[in-house]
Amino acid sequence: MSKKENAQEETKESSVPWIPGFKKPTIDFRRPNFELPYEAPHKYIIFVIILSTIFILAGGIYDIAENPLPMGQTQSALVPVFQSPSEQFLIESLIAALFFGLGAGGLFMIRYSTRFAYDVRTSITLLILGITLTIIAAGGTVIMYDFKTS
Repeated sequence: MSKKENAQEETKESSVPWIPGFKKPTIDFRRPNFELPYEAPHKYIIFVIILSTIFILAGGIYDIAENPLPMGQTQSALVPVFQSPSEQFLIESLIAALFFGLGAGGLFMIRYSTRFAYDVRTSITLLILGITLTIIAAGGTVIMYDFKTS
């Protein structure tokens, strides 16, 4: 069969008229299937996301843009916390990043403790350590904020 005869047969088979010599388009009116992936993202991607979130929350972009002083000084002692909520020292952002990292590590340990369901001692040890790190991180962040606003 030639192409011309094949196109004429396709036109004869359908009830909708079509221009001879052109291929009839096939249109699919099904709903697209959007599914979430079954596998979790790779561990390194999650680690980079957490590190970049800690960097941003600790004021890393401010440190790069403003180039603040490393630490303040009065006549009697060094001051690690700037007394204005709109500015910060470099050491402040490093301490904040440390507290945020401790909090993230504590939350990770709490989650990781659920993998040891049949090893109760390991599970409870990780759970207590994770809760302790999270409380230290939250308390340290609140104390830093109180120093900053007082």
